[in-house]
Amino acid sequence: MVGRLVDWVATQRDSIWVNWVQSNYLKGQEWMEYKPSSNSSWVWRRICKVKEEMRNGYVNGEWSVQPGGYSPAGCYDWFRGTRPRIQWDKAVWNGWTIPKHQFMGWMVAHKALNTVERLVRFGVIIEEKCYLCGIADETIEHLFCECPYSRRVVLELNRNTAWTFPIRDLVEWCSSRTGTGLQKGVQNAIVMSLMYQVWQQRNRSRNEMILLRPERVAGAILENMRSRVRTRERTVMTLAERDWLTKMHLIE
Repeated sequence: MVGRLVDWVATQRDSIWVNWVQSNYLKGQEWMEYKPSSNSSWVWRRICKVKEEMRNGYVNGEWSVQPGGYSPAGCYDWFRGTRPRIQWDKAVWNGWTIPKHQFMGWMVAHKALNTVERLVRFGVIIEEKCYLCGIADETIEHLFCECPYSRRVVLELNRNTAWTFPIRDLVEWCSSRTGTGLQKGVQNAIVMSLMYQVWQQRNRSRNEMILLRPERVAGAILENMRSRVRTRERTVMTLAERDWLTKMHLIE
């Protein structure tokens, strides 16, 4: 937004403020070459600092980064640079997933959960074994894809529904779903719920020495999803989608 003021001066916008800057500060100097004095106000020195950061975006006094002239959004994108498009955003942020489960999916996608492996790296704890199985080191990949406890939960989900959930690469699997928006949303919501419930059981095992049987965890995941479907059952659903939900044992 400060860059907009920089652009006003660069393009000599017809405004009282620009005229005042020209007569009191620039006094005929080239804007891109101008250096503020040390006793200038903090606001003016800040504007000049932003001008220096934007210098390479101007060619012959015109903002060349985007057609149509300067915009804060275009300047922000220019500063930020191009970044590869993530593939998991719609898998995590969809209307069928409970918000706290969405946050869990976001944390997993960014590999930001405080697993044992991460805490050891930070020097918080020494023991690296998984709190669910006690067999292997606890990483995100182990916790959700390789741990015998998590795999049992997944197998219970597969046994109680009419499709096969993945054993590995949960977020990647979610991103590759096909079908209607409802079908993709429901499948992704179940996987996000799976990660949330497994993480909850991991924390209970660590803090309370309590661990539910995998079939009970799978049952809680499916009941959450059935409840979610019931709250949205009045939304527009095609007959094929209702048949699909029935086949998945999510509605009767």
